[in-house]
Amino acid sequence: MELNLLGEFQLLVNGELAQISQTGQRLLAVVACRSAPVTRSQVAHVLWPDTTSARAHANLRTAIYRLERSRPGVLLVSGSYLRLADGICVDVDRARRLTTRILAGVVRPEDALDAALYEDLLPDWDEDWLVEHQSRHRQLRLSCLETLATGLAEHGHHGAAVHAALAAVQADSLRDSAHETLIRACLSQGNRHQAQTYLASYRRIFRAELGIEPSVRSLADFGIVSRHGVPA
Repeated sequence: MELNLLGEFQLLVNGELAQISQTGQRLLAVVACRSAPVTRSQVAHVLWPDTTSARAHANLRTAIYRLERSRPGVLLVSGSYLRLADGICVDVDRARRLTTRILAGVVRPEDALDAALYEDLLPDWDEDWLVEHQSRHRQLRLSCLETLATGLAEHGHHGAAVHAALAAVQADSLRDSAHETLIRACLSQGNRHQAQTYLASYRRIFRAELGIEPSVRSLADFGIVSRHGVPA
């Protein structure tokens, strides 16, 4: 079985999309977002924070029962702890392993095509408990894309480097480091015109959204403008 939380929620059984109730999806997502077994009490209060403890635990018992009836064996209950069944492949776990490797400096050209770096965590869900997990995943993947782009450019994989850097810019157009990584990737490719185009876009976005210019010092580092702000 595969449980996907990057992009939209999906539980795949033998390659087929399984139908899971909204409450069942929330239950599986809470458990999957944690790297260790989680207590019943934690899950109950996370999913039903605005009710009494007794009602929250009753709701959880009902949710577990219904999930077990519709998809037996997906969730394991051991005493007061809940965890996913062994053998379920979770894309969030794979993304964690991938980002850990890349941020440690071990990059491969094929990493630039890995879907785990291009999707946010359940972006269409509006859940208070999920916000911290979403933010952590997003920041990790953006840092990872920048590190990947830099590493690939250093090893001569310029096309893949530009692809990764562009994804970081598209994910957060107000992130200075993403724009700078993209421009450097283009320059390492010898594509000065494209670098100039992205630089112009960078400046337009910052003027329109923030009312400021990127610093001349950081732009001068690219060799595109002089230290006096004159185009090179």
